[in-house]
Amino acid sequence: MSARSEKRTLFGDILTALVGAFRWIVIVVLAAILCSGIRSVRTGEVAIILRFGRLLGETREEQVHDPGLLFAFPYIIDEVITVPTGKVFELTVETHNTQNYMGPNVRENGYIITGDQNIALVGASVKYTITDPVAYALTTADVTSTLHGIVSGSLATGAVGMDIDDLLTTAKDAYRQAVMTDAQAHIDALGLGVTISSMELKTVSAPMEVKSIFEAVNTAKIESQTVINEAKQYVELTIPAAEAEANARVAAAQAEYASAVAAANQSLVEFRGLLDEYAANPDVVLTRVYTEKLTRILSSIGTVRLLEPGETTPGILLQ
Repeated sequence: MSARSEKRTLFGDILTALVGAFRWIVIVVLAAILCSGIRSVRTGEVAIILRFGRLLGETREEQVHDPGLLFAFPYIIDEVITVPTGKVFELTVETHNTQNYMGPNVRENGYIITGDQNIALVGASVKYTITDPVAYALTTADVTSTLHGIVSGSLATGAVGMDIDDLLTTAKDAYRQAVMTDAQAHIDALGLGVTISSMELKTVSAPMEVKSIFEAVNTAKIESQTVINEAKQYVELTIPAAEAEANARVAAAQAEYASAVAAANQSLVEFRGLLDEYAANPDVVLTRVYTEKLTRILSSIGTVRLLEPGETTPGILLQ
């Protein structure tokens, strides 16, 4: 066999091997493409299918696929998008917050302007869940950035109708509720498919340059309110006690009055009875009364001394 024939045979063997390998590669690629539509939807997720870029299904039950094994066409036909509906997302919004002293370039500082034209710093943490997976997946490519902008705008809008003193003290919760309501309204209007579950105000304060002054004012307000509450509490405790004591004294006086009147009436009845007896038998009554009085007097004295005749003071000496 010539050298040229040997080369042809070797080239043919190599070509045959390459064709065989390419055939297996094609088979593997085709198998991978065919199996690419088989997806496992995990717990806490749902899936939607886009067929040639169009949402598959007419109703929500047809569009949203629950956790489990999902069969779809290969990726070149169907695109499977999973949405974590069972997860609570947290978003931090610090657009209107400056950590340190504010710099001379106003645009580089984060702040809001209150209704009385004061500057305040606010920061918030928002927790939200996906309640409409179809809207969440198809409305916008970056829901987080859109939501951040909405909450940031609501933080600024909510402060417009508040004074700085109220915002820093008693109106924080009302401000938080107003921001949540306004942000959710914008989210629903855009159809983002998410719902704010809670919001926490991480920062609500005056700028560092005037923070100590505001804190002193707030402290004075709190102390004044404390004094007012203590005074109200004292009034609530003292007045009922005084009224109770007054009522007790009035009741005691009335009881003493009734007892005195009863005793006086009893004495009057006895005197009139004695007077009637005296009118009928004056001597007998006079002797009896004299004897009773003398007996009462003698029973109350301590010593009885009789003087002998001839002494300076004859008779009975009572001590």
